[in-house]
Amino acid sequence: MRAMPMLRGPKALLRSASKRAALVGTLSCALALGAAVGPGESEAFAAPAKKQAPGGAPAGAAAPASDAEADEEKKAEEPTAEPPPKKELDTSVESAKAIYFSGDFAFTRSDLGGLSDKTGFDRTVANGLLYGLSAGVRLKDLRLGGRWRVYDTTEFTLWTFALSAGYALPFRPVSPVFSAHIGYVFDQHIEEGLFRRSLPPGALLAPNIDMRGLLVGVDANASYWVTQFLRVGAFIGADLMVLHRDQAAVPRAIVAVPDEITNNPLYTGSGSSVGLNVNLGLRGAFDIAFK
Repeated sequence: MRAMPMLRGPKALLRSASKRAALVGTLSCALALGAAVGPGESEAFAAPAKKQAPGGAPAGAAAPASDAEADEEKKAEEPTAEPPPKKELDTSVESAKAIYFSGDFAFTRSDLGGLSDKTGFDRTVANGLLYGLSAGVRLKDLRLGGRWRVYDTTEFTLWTFALSAGYALPFRPVSPVFSAHIGYVFDQHIEEGLFRRSLPPGALLAPNIDMRGLLVGVDANASYWVTQFLRVGAFIGADLMVLHRDQAAVPRAIVAVPDEITNNPLYTGSGSSVGLNVNLGLRGAFDIAFK
């Protein structure tokens, strides 16, 4: 027979209710504390520890590059040094003293009797080329030297040797140079076209005509400084020639020489003239400096 439960009195019921309330309060405090502290600790325990590579770097990090690759990356990161600006050649100042050499190449119109003609020629003018060389000393803007020239025309060839002096104005890069020369001129060859009407019919050989005299000239040159020692430019000039012609012998002919030919001034005496050359061309000059 089962024992009948004993009926609890009011005090027992109160004690049982108070114990139940204390237990519920304790559980509530524990749950509240767990909610506050639990998430942080759970995350700390939940996160797996990262493995480290033997060198101390994280396992997920990329392996260090080689020394060559590191140098290339370092160079790529460094700013590229710009090359120094190219220094322009200064042609404003040349050496104070120098030996100069120059060459001329030009067109010339030469007239053996342009101002006065007592040569006895049929005509005295011809066109041709001029070429020549000069050398001397340059002292700052002053030039002193010698000049050799050839006037090679269609009817005659003249040679000249002269002393020259020049002065340059201190402008750059184009320097005007003015010069004058005085010297000696003589012929190398005179074609018979100048005195064809003075030849007798059936002449076997044309006479040898000799001319020589004084040469005085001036010219102006626009000299462009290519470097500190090289100049190139155009020039224009003129030469005055005071010429003397020797008496020529009457040429031999297959027939008798008529009197009008024998009495021609070319064969009866010497002659003279005042001629003129006009020249237009290019000039190059080269300097060798010295102290």
